[in-house]
Amino acid sequence: MEKTIQNTDNKFLGTERIGKLLKMFSIPCVLSLIIQALYNLIDQIFIGNSSLGQLGNTATGIVYPLTVIALALGLFIGDGSAACISINQGRNQTEDTHKTIGTGISIGFIVSAVLVLVSFVFRKQILVGFGAKESAVLDYSMQYSTWIIIGFPLFLLACVLNPIIRADGSPKFAMLSMALGAITNIALDPLFIYAFKMGMNGAALATFIGQLVTFILSVCYFIKSKNFKLTLKSFIPDFKLLWQSLKLGISSFLTQISIVIISIVTNNILNIYLPGDTSAIGLLTIAFKVFGIVVSIAIGIASGGQPILGYNYGAKKYDRVKEAFKYIMLSTLIVGVVATLLFELCPQYILAIFGYKQVPEFGILIFRIYLGFILLTCMTKVVSILFQAIGSPVKSTLIAMLRDLIFLVPLTILLPLSTKTIYPFYWAAPISDVLTAIVATVLIIRLFKQINKGQEATTEKAVAILPSSKGVIVTISRQHGAGGREIGQKLAKKMGVPFYDKELTSLIADESGLAQEYINNIEEKDSILYDLYLSTEANQAAIKAQELVLNKIAQSGSCVIVGRAADHVLQNYNPFKVFIHAPTEFKRQRIMQNYGDDEKLASENIDRADKRRAKFYNSVTGKTWGDINNYNLSIDSSMGIDKVVDQIYTAIKQ
Repeated sequence: MEKTIQNTDNKFLGTERIGKLLKMFSIPCVLSLIIQALYNLIDQIFIGNSSLGQLGNTATGIVYPLTVIALALGLFIGDGSAACISINQGRNQTEDTHKTIGTGISIGFIVSAVLVLVSFVFRKQILVGFGAKESAVLDYSMQYSTWIIIGFPLFLLACVLNPIIRADGSPKFAMLSMALGAITNIALDPLFIYAFKMGMNGAALATFIGQLVTFILSVCYFIKSKNFKLTLKSFIPDFKLLWQSLKLGISSFLTQISIVIISIVTNNILNIYLPGDTSAIGLLTIAFKVFGIVVSIAIGIASGGQPILGYNYGAKKYDRVKEAFKYIMLSTLIVGVVATLLFELCPQYILAIFGYKQVPEFGILIFRIYLGFILLTCMTKVVSILFQAIGSPVKSTLIAMLRDLIFLVPLTILLPLSTKTIYPFYWAAPISDVLTAIVATVLIIRLFKQINKGQEATTEKAVAILPSSKGVIVTISRQHGAGGREIGQKLAKKMGVPFYDKELTSLIADESGLAQEYINNIEEKDSILYDLYLSTEANQAAIKAQELVLNKIAQSGSCVIVGRAADHVLQNYNPFKVFIHAPTEFKRQRIMQNYGDDEKLASENIDRADKRRAKFYNSVTGKTWGDINNYNLSIDSSMGIDKVVDQIYTAIKQ
């Protein structure tokens, strides 16, 4: 059965007003992230205003890293599975979707069970390591952690399911399930803490029930999901699919783990330089969580703009990239300025919400100095997401990790050593923000210089799909230097059918609205974070357009196609699949003759090009490039180009 051809539906990203697009994409992102941040904040407010007071707030700060570990593991699996599903949709391998989801759920349950076991067995040691040095704080932390740990399977699995629901095309349902869980938590906190006088256990139980609501709603969605159906076999772990998912979820995991590391380091630094002060950790935890809400708004705005930035960068519509970046930065600037004014002018009123009638100097200074440069934090988060959007994951990850892990953690440890007092500690975050902002500014200036150069007009020759008669479709995969293009051209001429190689780039560009140069770069990209790069909006648009173009070519009749994973994309047309290979010396001599490379450069180019082709083929098809089981004919071109053409032609006829 032939595939139904559908038009790509993302060209509006290159034509619709930027302001309208940002509202459309950013508002749901912001709301979703704020709801997620509220989960970490609600208990803090009600505990602080109860008889539990400062000790209660400090106890939640001690348990907080443990909760974030569960979140990190959940998103590691969930975000990775969601990204894997999206990429497999681009490969038309939706038959594995149910296995990817089932594997994620099964592994999520196993991981959560192990986390529960480890947390209960080593609970006291973990809490002490997280900063619970005082016996009263440890006692409250033990109470609060009981229901929190019991709820890890619900919480972690909800974190796995939520991104999958979004990937299935139901972001509103995903947000609703989280919102109802948060509302339940808000409603039950005063009931359990004040009315039933359950103390820390009550706060934790309210959180548990809120997570239960989110979990139940998420499970209910899977009964009538849009694009997949789970069976008992779906839940048998497939470790190959799991590895594919985890590679794509590593970014989410690292982001959350950095929070864990910072929390543990800062908690212990406070215990060293403010011994006996049971309020410091609680105040810092509140500051972190308020800070988290502000940053969530900035990240939500930028994440909403990610598909707009990525698509228009790929389409070489650089004026729209600049305009979108300006809108995002301006919106983030407003958020950062408002937050800075609140932190500088009225930190005591912010802390009063959490039950602090008399605010210690430490609490005031945390907001005014430690969080004083939150505007720069927000700005650098935007820059990180910009680089992710345009397919520069190394720079994106570098900026994301700079502030929290590379600068903040070492400075938090080293600065107080200079005076043996707590005061230098306040400056660890501002210094980290400034240093990260400098790096981000340098990178963004370089980027916009490249963009300005790229705005010089370039001519891209249009190509049409050629008419052909009904017959066999030949797809050729080839090693670099093996003569695949020349063989394809001669074979097409002998068959009397159209030939497509570089012509595909122009056709895909026309279908997707992206630039030819950008489409070429997708296959040529060489990055340790290639999978993240391939999962960006613009690249998924290009891969989808590639599939549509190849199908249109196949429907026009017999032809010869080189590259672009055509053997997989057109498998429903039963193409004759050929892989061209040759000994290294033969390929090296051809490259030296055709391109003027010396022997060393020719060898390097062969190795580099073949690795890129293998990576691209694997990313689009999920198969191994060059595996003879994927082809009808694997042939050595060193026997002579014309002989190879004759053998392929004969094989086709037979």
